[in-house]
Amino acid sequence: MKLSYRRMNVLLVDPISTALDTLDAALEPFHFYRVWRVRSVDEANRLLAGKRLHLVICAAKQQPISGFQLLAMMGSDERLKGLPVILTVDRRDQETVGQAKSVEPAGVVLLPLEASDLRQAVEAALAPYVDEKEETYLEQIGSARQAMRRGDLDAAEKAYRLAISVKAEEEAQLSLGKLLKDKGDFAGAEEVFLATLKAHPSSLRAFLGLAEVYQAVGRLEEALKVLAGAVGAAKKLTAAGQARSSIYFFMGELELELMRLQEAMGLFGEACRADPANPRLPAKIGDALSKAGYVDEAVEFYQKALALDPELAHVYNHLGMAYRRQGNYELALNLYQKALTFHPEDENLLYNMARCYWEMGDFQCAAEQLSLSLKLKPAFPEAVKLLDAVLKRLGYANAGEAGKDTA
Repeated sequence: MKLSYRRMNVLLVDPISTALDTLDAALEPFHFYRVWRVRSVDEANRLLAGKRLHLVICAAKQQPISGFQLLAMMGSDERLKGLPVILTVDRRDQETVGQAKSVEPAGVVLLPLEASDLRQAVEAALAPYVDEKEETYLEQIGSARQAMRRGDLDAAEKAYRLAISVKAEEEAQLSLGKLLKDKGDFAGAEEVFLATLKAHPSSLRAFLGLAEVYQAVGRLEEALKVLAGAVGAAKKLTAAGQARSSIYFFMGELELELMRLQEAMGLFGEACRADPANPRLPAKIGDALSKAGYVDEAVEFYQKALALDPELAHVYNHLGMAYRRQGNYELALNLYQKALTFHPEDENLLYNMARCYWEMGDFQCAAEQLSLSLKLKPAFPEAVKLLDAVLKRLGYANAGEAGKDTA
């Protein structure tokens, strides 16, 4: 089976640690998957017995067991005799150089080491085992990822396209599709995700990527159709329940954008049935409903989340905000207090309690909570504005407008 260098494992054997460092540095351009380093043939034999290796580079002259003896042992082992071995030999020791050449290893490299000589020997030794197509593909993927880290999206796009021209691998196609979406090239992203689905009809990530493109351009009905196809693909996965719940949640969000609450609630219910033990899922659904203005429905899902995990502090906070919007101030304050038992120094919770007191007309308590909040975070503009308003009501100062809820 042929492989890329990037999928190969190499074993270095030399009793001198600085020699191992030199060899390792010279091999860096190959980007081997793993380079093992040992300082004796005994250690090498243990690795050879338990690891999958593709090349051995060994010092010929070492004690108590030489590289020549390692080569002989490997030659008598059916599992190892085809494994290429390169011997390193001091060029001044002509007797050992001659011996190394006579035993016909995969290569002989003379010391002091010239990195180019070692790389040439490695290329020759591994030539029969290297998949050039795979090597080119992985080289371009590596270039694309480096460009992404630099923030050079155009260079990354070029590298991904070159990789795909060599091998239309799903991972490269998905990465290109996401990159194009992030660049705002929605037509290009759509084309890539459709091509991915044609080549990989069960690619859940391609379904989701295409749906996100359609959502971004306002083609919500088409996004829903794509996600309906994704449900079928998800059923084939090991974690089918979790995958389906994510898809149903996405579909529910799209229905909310289309202002179809009944359809959204049905899909959110399907999401919870697909992943019933996940407390964060109903919390996310509550957030989506609250954001869309459906406070009563949001409360239902926040309560489900807390029934599954009573220690979800942020859910107490979000449910408290929902109750405050309903005018259930005492319930809201009770929930904020519970959240504070988990996060006693959360300035946002203190601010949200102050909002409750403000709307209840209890300006003294509002001022106390805001003072605590600002003690934790002096640069908190919403709390400053609300405190100004509270102090004005109390007759102490001029005030600005009240702030907004903070999660």
